[in-house]
Amino acid sequence: MDHRQTDHDLNDMPAIRRWPLLAVLVAVGCAYVGAFVFFVTHSEDFVERRFEEDAFRHACSHGPTMPIVFDLGPGRPDLERLGTGWNAPEPTGIWTSDEEASLMVCVPAGQDLSIDVAFHSFVARRHPEVTVELLANATPLARWDTRLGRDRVVDRVSLPRAVVGDGRVKLTFRVDTPASPLSRRAGSDRRRLGVFVSRLAIEPADAS
Repeated sequence: MDHRQTDHDLNDMPAIRRWPLLAVLVAVGCAYVGAFVFFVTHSEDFVERRFEEDAFRHACSHGPTMPIVFDLGPGRPDLERLGTGWNAPEPTGIWTSDEEASLMVCVPAGQDLSIDVAFHSFVARRHPEVTVELLANATPLARWDTRLGRDRVVDRVSLPRAVVGDGRVKLTFRVDTPASPLSRRAGSDRRRLGVFVSRLAIEPADAS
């Protein structure tokens, strides 16, 4: 095939015929990119849903019991309650890694509950403020604005029965700006860090 002849033919093609061809090529390219983005985002959603279902299956395998004190140290069974958004566990707790980190729990339906939580956020001179929210089944329960010198939180949060629903509860820590110490010149740790959860427990609201 004479490529010179083909190039010559394209150059001689009237503009009124070349523009529709260009439009078709652009449309095909856009469709390809759109299909790729759709595949990637829906694959991520599928993986996240699978994680959550597996975590709920573990959390509900023994029925709802009170109180629940999470043990999220290395090798502990409660790690199977975790959804996405976490770093590897450490002896005294676990860091979140993404903007959202979730864990699943089964509690008795129709009860007002309380959540005891203790954590500290990653803050540094070049990363001085971090906002943290706690949600249950996508309903905001509490918000903390942490900063240098005030990065530790110990609190009790209400979990109303209306949010508990059927007893399957997805707890989510939402962190506005997780960052790595290395990126903020605050150490050599390359992990993205949000909050380090050192205590998490759920009990009836009327418990002393």
